[in-house]
Order: sequence, then C-alpha cells, then structure tokens
Amino acid sequence: MWEPFHHADISLPVVRRRIGLELLEMLDVLGDVAIHGAWAFLHNRTYPNRKALDQAIGRLSKQGLVVKRRGLDTPWLELTAGAEESMEAYFHPDKWWNTKWNGIWYLLVYDVPEADRPYRNVLRKFLRRQRMGCFQKSVWITPHDIRPQYADLEEAAAVEVFACLFEARTVLGMPAEKVVWESWDFDQLYDIQKRFCDVYAGNLEILDGLVSPSLDTLMRLAAEEVDAFRSAFVLDPLLPSQLLPCDYKGKEAFALHQKLTNQIRSKLMEVNPK
Repeated sequence: MWEPFHHADISLPVVRRRIGLELLEMLDVLGDVAIHGAWAFLHNRTYPNRKALDQAIGRLSKQGLVVKRRGLDTPWLELTAGAEESMEAYFHPDKWWNTKWNGIWYLLVYDVPEADRPYRNVLRKFLRRQRMGCFQKSVWITPHDIRPQYADLEEAAAVEVFACLFEARTVLGMPAEKVVWESWDFDQLYDIQKRFCDVYAGNLEILDGLVSPSLDTLMRLAAEEVDAFRSAFVLDPLLPSQLLPCDYKGKEAFALHQKLTNQIRSKLMEVNPK
C-alpha cells in the first residue's frame, strides 16, 4: 500500500538502528506504546527474542533513558528527559537550525602517519559523528563549537599529537556560503531529502483517505517512515539556518515527518484507545 522509500545513494540496512535505538525512536514518534498490537509489532520487527528485548530495555533503563512500568498485560514505556538528550540530533533538527551562528568556524587539522591508520580512521568517524565537513583532505570544519569534544579527545586519546583545532572568522577569504558548499555535499542531500518529501507526501495523502486502517498497516508505515527519515538526515550537517542553502529541503522534510507521525498517532488511538 505504502510507496517505499528508495534512493540510490542510501541503503536502509546500512543506516538502520543499533539495538535499542529503534525503541527510543519509535517511542519518540508514537508516544507510549502501551497498546498490545503495537508493542507486538515493534517486538517482532526489531528483536529476535524476548530476552534480547528485555536486555535492551534494561540497558536503557540503567542509563535513565526509559521508564518501565507494568500495565495489565504489556509494558508501558515512555521517554525520560535523559532520553531526549540521547536521541540522534536529526530527530530534533530545529534545535540546530535555531542556533545563532557567531561567525566563527572551527577547523580541525590533522596529520596522522600511515603507520597509525587505525587511529586516523577512528578520528574520521568521530569527525563525521560531529557532522563536521571535509573542507580538504585533512581539514575538517564546523560552525559549532567543538572545543569540549576536542578537549575530551586530548584527555582520552592524545589527539594533540596528530591534530590542532583552530578558530577562524574567514577560511581562505571565502564567503560563508562557499565554505558550506566546499565542505558538505548539499546536492546529494537535496536529492535524498526531496525523495523523502515526494514519497511521504504521497503516503500521507493515502493515510488521510483510509477509513479504519488496521494496526499492522499503521505500525508498518510508522516503522518504515522512521527508517526513511533517518536516511534522509544521516548526511545532514544540521547547520544554523543562516548558513543553509536557499534550496535546502530539510525543513520541509521535518515538517512532513511531524505531520505524518501526528496523523499516525491519531489513527492509532482510534484503532486501540487506551
């Protein structure tokens, strides 16, 4: 029934959740899942057995991320304040868009010898995790203040042996918009996010026209949309609004995500009111 999300540059299995992450994401999208059918769907889709599910819940509970209460026949899970902080940044991108840029770029420059290639590979993964852009081969850049993260790297991994962090108000005299285009692939990002908007605008129209959709139908749409939303934003640097290209599609994609998930919640409550 639902149009699948597909883009040549994105493989859903590659960006799919760590165990436990989908639980948080689905809770964030759907609110509590103290609905027997919805819980069963999530259980069967994500976890190979009940033990794996209980272990994931236990780990999250120990971190203060999920509160577990006992209902009549199913668990009741809800996000805590700590869980909000642990969510991937792209599930609340407006926080980043609304950040006021102070005009300072943070550039991390490194020179890691070939003999230390594993260190270099891990460092690159860390920089991507911080959504930094690769301005040049060994020069990474961000408008976000990453000094705390760099200090942690100094203490834990002696990064100062191979790297330096600089502040700059200009980069080779380039205007900010050119720095952005040089550092992040916004053409690719536009294509992926536009595909998300096209697919889920159509699926929202289908959903609006359904009368009494089944629980399985709604949960399948919710789960697929979460995967697609993650895919549409996994490459997004989440820059302050003043640095975003004029044709940036991320805000449209996020608004559509919110509208669609709100409609799914509404219909879920019609199917299985608490």
